[in-house]
Amino acid sequence: MKTLFIDRDGTIIAEPPETFQVNSLEEMQFLPGVISALKKLSRSGFKLFMVTNQDGLGTDSNPREVYEKINHKMFEILASEGVSFEAIFECPHFEKDHCDCRKPKLGILDDFLVKNKLDLDNTYMIGDRESDMEFARNLSIKGYKIPKNTWSEIANSICHKPRTAIVSRKTKETDINITLNLDGDGKTNIKTGLNFFDHMLEQLGKHGGFNLDISVTGDLHIDEHHTIEDTALALGQAFKKALGNKWGIERYAYEKLLPMDEARAFVALDFSGRGEAIFEPKKFDREFVGDVPTEMISHFFKSFCYASGLNGHFIIEGENTHHKIEILFKTFARCLREAVKETGQGVSSTKGVL
Repeated sequence: MKTLFIDRDGTIIAEPPETFQVNSLEEMQFLPGVISALKKLSRSGFKLFMVTNQDGLGTDSNPREVYEKINHKMFEILASEGVSFEAIFECPHFEKDHCDCRKPKLGILDDFLVKNKLDLDNTYMIGDRESDMEFARNLSIKGYKIPKNTWSEIANSICHKPRTAIVSRKTKETDINITLNLDGDGKTNIKTGLNFFDHMLEQLGKHGGFNLDISVTGDLHIDEHHTIEDTALALGQAFKKALGNKWGIERYAYEKLLPMDEARAFVALDFSGRGEAIFEPKKFDREFVGDVPTEMISHFFKSFCYASGLNGHFIIEGENTHHKIEILFKTFARCLREAVKETGQGVSSTKGVL
């Protein structure tokens, strides 16, 4: 779950410099850019939670009735803009009370943390005090401090964070390390020990626009199978990890007969979460291209689809086996680029999940 913990006074609404406490509806004033930023963050799939220290809440100095009126009006205005908060976590104590629920302590979230597992890479704290930043450090998440960062800067930083993944897979047969950036510029550094396989994986990065670093040590003294299969599995895992909950991605993609000389390929993809691969034809005329057995080409795509949760259909035609395999990888790369592109404001499924 993509999660935002957000302070109230001084973060969403302005905090009076004299009292450091909003005491009436007349004093309630939104900070510049906060509503548009929260709309953007909500549309990007983040769940919003308010976490606020309210000194002496319920006492004469901070009547709960006034606090609730301010919250009601604040949430009413935000709701009119399509922004809603899932819950409010509040500490009603003074600092002198030495309670366990006052930020930066985490007691305020005790029940929530028991029932929910945070995705630390997609969870943030936004506040205006150093205690909010310490709260973020205690949760092992990133914190953004107002007014050091404007609301516009915060929303842009969070929503446009590159989608990356690091995957390591080590067995008795292979040792694989992959770094993937879906929002890169096609830079690759690939060493699998198989020259033609390296060349094909470079096509994925170049024509998909992905930054891709792949290092493989495999048991090539036995044969090529484990190196190609395990690389496909690890690469599929990297795509699955980088896509996360697939919020906003195009999901589907296809290329109509991309050509290379006399050869051409058709690829259709669906990041449905259900791994499947249909491959035609299943065999090539040649046994090897370079140092790669051609029987491992379809196995590569099937292994990738299985690990990434991708439904892929692959059709190739032509006479030259090298051409057929290379245009297949190039077409696959272009389809991947389109399928992972962020074009929407939700999950492209009536189920609500992919």
